[in-house]
Amino acid sequence: MNTRKKLEENREEVSALENSLSDALTPIRPSDEILQRLKERIGDLDSYRISKRLSNWELSIITAGSVLGVATVILTVVRALFYFYRRAHREN
Repeated sequence: MNTRKKLEENREEVSALENSLSDALTPIRPSDEILQRLKERIGDLDSYRISKRLSNWELSIITAGSVLGVATVILTVVRALFYFYRRAHREN
């Protein structure tokens, strides 16, 4: 009986907590003015303007990092294949 009473009390506490959270977490819609300004700013961004913001040295660093990352992945895959190939031939 005692556990049933505790269970009912816990259910009531959880229900009260859910009610208070549902009141606190209601969605808020931004004003139309804010949405309009945001749409204007997003619409004005061209890929040319975004790429123009990057200077040459930043672009060089991004390119070098990308090439090194891809090379590392390729090297890791080749090493794994080589390991499994040698392991398979060693067992035979």
